[in-house]
Amino acid sequence: MILNPTAGGGAAARARRELERELARRGVDFSVRQTERRGHAVELARESALDGASAVIAAGGDGTIHEVANGLLKAAEEGVPMPAMGVLPIGTGNDFAKLVDRSTSRDVAYGAVAGGRIRRVDAGLVSWDGESEFFVNAMGTGIDVEVVRQIERYPRLRGTIGYLLGLLRAVIGFRPVPLRVRADDLVIEEKVMICAVGNSPCLGGGFHLFPGARPDDGLLDLCLIGEVKLREVPQAIARILRGTHASLPMVKLMKVRCVEIEAVHGDPLYFQLDGELRFGSRLKIEARQHALPVLVRPDEEGE
Repeated sequence: MILNPTAGGGAAARARRELERELARRGVDFSVRQTERRGHAVELARESALDGASAVIAAGGDGTIHEVANGLLKAAEEGVPMPAMGVLPIGTGNDFAKLVDRSTSRDVAYGAVAGGRIRRVDAGLVSWDGESEFFVNAMGTGIDVEVVRQIERYPRLRGTIGYLLGLLRAVIGFRPVPLRVRADDLVIEEKVMICAVGNSPCLGGGFHLFPGARPDDGLLDLCLIGEVKLREVPQAIARILRGTHASLPMVKLMKVRCVEIEAVHGDPLYFQLDGELRFGSRLKIEARQHALPVLVRPDEEGE
């Protein structure tokens, strides 16, 4: 078990005894490694795979899951047999837990770790400037980068409320970004508020930005939202919360296998991967079908 003590505003550190007690009570043979810095969970997950662990459990939020998944997927690229990933959700949004198990309940998660099935889910691989990194939930550029910055400035704001307040703060003064987007064989060039690619219907704890997304269909979902006038923002936000924004005139939704994103004028872009900020120029995003084996509850879809 890889535990991020800062997840959920310190909730993960406070829950450590409970996690250990509940897994032991269910007969799980495990050890605990605690992260000490950003990126540490990537190293710990890769080491666990190299050591022959049968499963690696991410105890934390979506950021912790992002790092653990990257550690396991990078080990697999090196030819190391991949352990299953388990999730004990103790974060602010817990979008990945809802994606694979339709629940953020820790009781459900304990059952999945102790006696669940394996469900193989897709991942997205982003390449830029000689670097690459996976995401399991969503990536994007545009206003969602400003939302992440706002959330990091106010860490006590959690879940959908935190994301909503971050979004409202980000909207003020934001200027649409002129992007060139190649979605498979379609090229789109326009000013956008949001350009996001997802593997999950949900983003930010409750925003259904990709209402038709499935985590195991071998495809990624692209959402482009063009310029939104200030008076239209409340309606657009309300529609995105419900996942009914596809009919808005400034919205484009489509399923893709590969997406390339670049600024029209060649400027570098800030972007986020599962809420982690990155910086680079031309981005290439590819679907990796069934790349990640995840432990889910016995009655959930699995293999």
